[in-house]
Amino acid sequence: MNRLYITVILAIACMYIANAQTTNNLTGSPYSLYGLGVFNEANLGKTNALGKSGVAFGSTYELNNLNPASLGSIFKKSFMFDIGINGEMDTYQNNKSDDSKVRTNFANLAVAFPVTPKSAVSIVLTPYSNVGYELIGLQTNVEGSTETYTTYVNGSGGLNSFKASYGIALNKAIRLGGSLEYIFGAIDENEVITYNNSYLYIDRNTYYKNLRAAVGAQIDVNEKFGFGATVKFPTSLHASQNIEVSKIIDLASITVSDDEELEIDNFDLPFEFAVGFRKTFADKFTINADYKRSLWGTTDQTDNLGTFKDKDFIGVGFEYLKSDRSFKYWDRVRYRGGFCYDNGYLTINDETIDNKALTLGLGLPLSLRNNSFINISYSYGKRGVVSSSLVKENYHMVSINLSLENMWFVKNKIN
Repeated sequence: MNRLYITVILAIACMYIANAQTTNNLTGSPYSLYGLGVFNEANLGKTNALGKSGVAFGSTYELNNLNPASLGSIFKKSFMFDIGINGEMDTYQNNKSDDSKVRTNFANLAVAFPVTPKSAVSIVLTPYSNVGYELIGLQTNVEGSTETYTTYVNGSGGLNSFKASYGIALNKAIRLGGSLEYIFGAIDENEVITYNNSYLYIDRNTYYKNLRAAVGAQIDVNEKFGFGATVKFPTSLHASQNIEVSKIIDLASITVSDDEELEIDNFDLPFEFAVGFRKTFADKFTINADYKRSLWGTTDQTDNLGTFKDKDFIGVGFEYLKSDRSFKYWDRVRYRGGFCYDNGYLTINDETIDNKALTLGLGLPLSLRNNSFINISYSYGKRGVVSSSLVKENYHMVSINLSLENMWFVKNKIN
């Protein structure tokens, strides 16, 4: 019955994902105009509530997607499953007006299981980036004339990540792991230019795809103190573009050009490394912290609207658990909080697009017999600044993850 239950969930999740990937505007952030869009910050399980950090945590109790080495800590008879959704409300402020939008997105689908008593594999599907911007009523002078034309631009789509990981425990203290990630997707941009009674439509569909490798390690000094580290290797996303240009004059539509599979510049992802630690006090209170650096400045690529720079990320989290074996339900609830900050990877008009957030969350246990939880997390963050060309974005994000553990390799005993 448990296997049937999880199979049904997987089928429903796959249908939901298929629908989600064809839905436009998975974000409303104006900063999704840059690069590949807004990179997905949500992750699996508890890490959303821990300041988006957790490189040093194992996957003994909940699946950790931040470090492939964590898979070496999965119990040898466990099957782990995680599915999540996000809800986000954004407000935007510039020198002229305010606006707000609400979005609900697919967050992740993940499974993990052991292949030997000391090693395990995982398969994880997540959004990689989201695009959803609108530029309305841009007025431009016609060259050599006092007349103007108006431009409307709409961007949608985004990239996805399909990642397979492997982790192994060399001994009780050291774990190693690696992952191979397939990044793929499309960004659609629709541009409408109006002048008098004439309309020019330009549709650009840009496709990206390639593989990216990563490795990780974890060292447990003891049961209460440990370190973790990861490295993501640089890769170049292969890009191609379809462009269709049409115009309407006196209500008659004419296709000007329809080009398929144009080769354009690839998009380079940088070398990244992260380090972190975790420490437990009195068997109840755990703190953790991560530092990550992404070397965007070494990619030697440019964005038409900004300049790439190295990005630094800091995340800190804490968790309180009174007792995981108590018969009192609220004693087994995990209370979490944290904060994170990054200084952004783009400079626009000498302004950096930084991002900071406070996080809170609960891990609600579903059973005393296994490590199954409903993980709820909330983030309040700010991105960007108010200036003549930039927007300040405030966002509220709620993430809900169903994290299940099932003992697939144990036969039921009948007395």
